[in-house]
Amino acid sequence: MYFILSCIRYPLNRFIYRQFSTSPTNRNLFKSLYNHFQHGQRAKKAAQERGIDLKNLTPEQKLKLRPILRLKSAFRVVNVVMGMMAVTAFIVWYKRRQTQYYIGKEINDELKPIWMDLKYFKHKGALIDNYLLPEQIVGKLNDIKKFEFKKTDCICSSFPKSGTTLIQEIVYLIQTNFDYDSAKQIDISERYSFLEWPTTNLKKLSLNSNEKTRFFKTHLPPKFFNETFPKAKVVYAYRNPKDVTVSYFHFLRSINIELKYSGPWNQFVQSFLIDEVYYGPWWKHVNDYHALNDQIFFVSYEDLLTNFRPTVRRLAAYLGKEKELTDEQLDKLEKWCSFDSMKNNSRVNYNWMKEWGFTNKNFSFLRKGVIGDWLNSFDVDQSRQYDTMVSSRISSSIPPFNYGISSEDQQRLYDYDSERRRSESSPK
Repeated sequence: MYFILSCIRYPLNRFIYRQFSTSPTNRNLFKSLYNHFQHGQRAKKAAQERGIDLKNLTPEQKLKLRPILRLKSAFRVVNVVMGMMAVTAFIVWYKRRQTQYYIGKEINDELKPIWMDLKYFKHKGALIDNYLLPEQIVGKLNDIKKFEFKKTDCICSSFPKSGTTLIQEIVYLIQTNFDYDSAKQIDISERYSFLEWPTTNLKKLSLNSNEKTRFFKTHLPPKFFNETFPKAKVVYAYRNPKDVTVSYFHFLRSINIELKYSGPWNQFVQSFLIDEVYYGPWWKHVNDYHALNDQIFFVSYEDLLTNFRPTVRRLAAYLGKEKELTDEQLDKLEKWCSFDSMKNNSRVNYNWMKEWGFTNKNFSFLRKGVIGDWLNSFDVDQSRQYDTMVSSRISSSIPPFNYGISSEDQQRLYDYDSERRRSESSPK
C-alpha cells in the first residue's frame, strides 16, 4: 500500500489540479492522507518492535490498542475511496481526451494549423496566422474568438516572461481600490482567468458577465480575439528581448508540464531568433499590440522598475482611477510590488507549482526581476543578432528598449571583443 500511495500521490494530485482546477485550500488533500498513512505505518512498526501481533490480539490488547485499530480500519476506507477516485479520474480523463480529439479534428478543418516538431520541446507547436502556439491551447481558439468582452473587463496581456505577474498585481489593486485583503487571501491564478489555458471555462465566464469587473490574463496576440477585445481595459506589458529570452529559457527548463524545453542555451537563442518558441514571433507580438496603442495601455516592464510612480499614475489614468490615487497609496503599492515582496508572497510567486511537482525543486517563477541579466548569458554574437532583429523587425515608433546598459557601453564591449578576436587571429 505504501508503494501504491507513493506512486499515485504526485501524478494524481497534478491530474486533478489540471483537469478540475482545485483551489489552493484543497491542494493538500492527498498530502494529508499520505502523512496520515505514514503515521499509521510508524504506529504499526512500533507495535511490532514491542512484540505485539496486530492480527492476534488478546481482549486486553484490543482495548489498549483501540485507537490504532480504528486508524487501521479508517485506512481501509481511505484505500477504497482513493481507488474509486483513481478509476473515476481515469474515466473522466479518457472521455475528455476523446472529446478533445474530435474538437481537434474540427479545428484542423477550420484553422488549418501547421503542426511543427520543435527542437528540444516536449510537444509540438501549431503555426496559425503566422504565430506559433502551444499544442495544448489550440482547442480553445474557436471559443476565444467568440468570447465577448465588456468595457469593465481588465485584460493583462504580454509575451511570456515579460512582467505579466507584476502588471497583474498592479492592475488588480488599482482597479479594486487597493483591496489588499483579497490580494492576501486569493491566489493570483484565481483572481485572473487565464483565457487560453485548457482548464479555463469560457462558458462559465460568459455567464458571469454581470460582474462589475472581470480580470483576465493572456499571452495570445490580439488577432485571436474579436472586435470586443480592445473595448475592454487592455494592459500590454513588454520587455527587452534579451532579458525575455533568458527568463523564458529558465522557466521552460524548470517546468515538468507539456511546455517543457530540455535543450541547451545556444539552441534556445537560435529558436527564439527564428521564431520557433511558443507565442512567437516575439517581434510580431509586440508590433501587433503596439498597433492598438491608441486603444490599449502599452507599458514596458523596465519602466515599471525604474520609473514606477509616473508609470503607475499613467496606468491609473487609463483605468479611470487617477483621482483616487494618493501618495500614501503609491508608497504602499510600490513596497507591495517590489521584487523581494512579490517573491516572498505565496499569492503571486506560484510556489504551489513546485509543491505539486509541476516544476523542479529549485524552481522560482519570479527568478531575478532585474534589467540586464542577459549580460550573464549572451555572447557578443548573440547580442548582435538580437540587435539586428530589433532594428529590422520592431516598429520604429516603439521607444528604444532598456537593456540595463547604455548603447555606448554595449558598443565598447563589441569593440573590445572585435579587437580581442583580431589579436588572437593575427600571427605571432
